[in-house]
Amino acid sequence: MAVRHNEATLGRPACGVGDAIGHNGSVRRSFAGLLFGIAFACASLAISGFLLQRTAFSPDNTAGAAETILDDGPIREALVERVATATASQMYPDDPAAQANVGAVVAQVVNTSPGAELMADILRDAHAHLIGQTDEPVQISPQQLVDITRDQRASVLPAVLLPVPRVGALATADTALGWMVPISGIVAIVFFVLCFLAHPEKPALIRTLGIGLVVLAALTLTFAWIIPRFIPPLLSDSVWARIPSRMADGSLPLTLAASLLLTGGGLAMFIGSARMGRSRRWSQPVSNYRYREERRWS
Repeated sequence: MAVRHNEATLGRPACGVGDAIGHNGSVRRSFAGLLFGIAFACASLAISGFLLQRTAFSPDNTAGAAETILDDGPIREALVERVATATASQMYPDDPAAQANVGAVVAQVVNTSPGAELMADILRDAHAHLIGQTDEPVQISPQQLVDITRDQRASVLPAVLLPVPRVGALATADTALGWMVPISGIVAIVFFVLCFLAHPEKPALIRTLGIGLVVLAALTLTFAWIIPRFIPPLLSDSVWARIPSRMADGSLPLTLAASLLLTGGGLAMFIGSARMGRSRRWSQPVSNYRYREERRWS
């Protein structure tokens, strides 16, 4: 009489239980990774849109950066010429050199820090009209003319209008960003919470975050400098379309520093996650679950 005994069945879990557990863990990790990917994509959109708003669609920031904007030769020359042309002949009707003289005074004023402060409100209004935040014409009041020309005779002159166009594409983008930034931020927070509730593996989470930071660094440079620097002048040949470009150039050092910091942090997290994964694999015991030995007695 022969008796067969299979030692592999002793202490072994029911068939398929280990596979089911592994499959469930894989599904959970994949689901957590999907949630994290959606969260980080929305967060990147919110941050990038906010940076674009700060440069191309923020007239208040323009007022604070008036000196930087007036460092741009075409903008400064257009402003000086407009003021001199509109005021010189009325203040000095019998002087053929009046326009050149007034232009020299105005140029001297706008080249100083106090003069740039005088122009801050004018530049803010020009930027707001350019991107469609206001339909009011951009004008220099008589009192502002007195301060700019250093001549009291300008107080009785009519306001000087600046030929600032309204760029429809910029107005549409401004409206879209006004909705996109807060909505993307809220969605990002919700999905980040869901991601951590799903308990993703720490190395995988850090690796994904590292890749995301590198992507965010590229988006920061794109939305904070490349787009506002080059796109508005392509949409309009008006000299006033250079205002967003000057804003982007003024913040370029900070933009580059932020991009480099994000890139360095992302690469460090990616490398660190790879080391964590290797350490974890070496520390796990070798499984002999799949081995089977049969013995036969007779």
